[in-house]
Amino acid sequence: MSGETSLDEFARDESEPASADGPASESTNDREPDPDVDAPSTVPTSTWHGDGADCDRCGARVDRRWRDGDALVCADCASW
Repeated sequence: MSGETSLDEFARDESEPASADGPASESTNDREPDPDVDAPSTVPTSTWHGDGADCDRCGARVDRRWRDGDALVCADCASW
């Protein structure tokens, strides 16, 4: 099969620089978080419960609820 490239050909020697900007050992994952920057909070838009959970508005027991403001509501109560 001509034209195919082995994944090994894409492997990079870690001793080589990653780019002209710096050595390969410099990674954005190694940096400490900046204490002066507020990290965005993550809030799920929906939840799922195998045993069901009560809708915050109508009280119906449902498997999946969606966030509507501060409430977790069923599909019938969600303001789409």
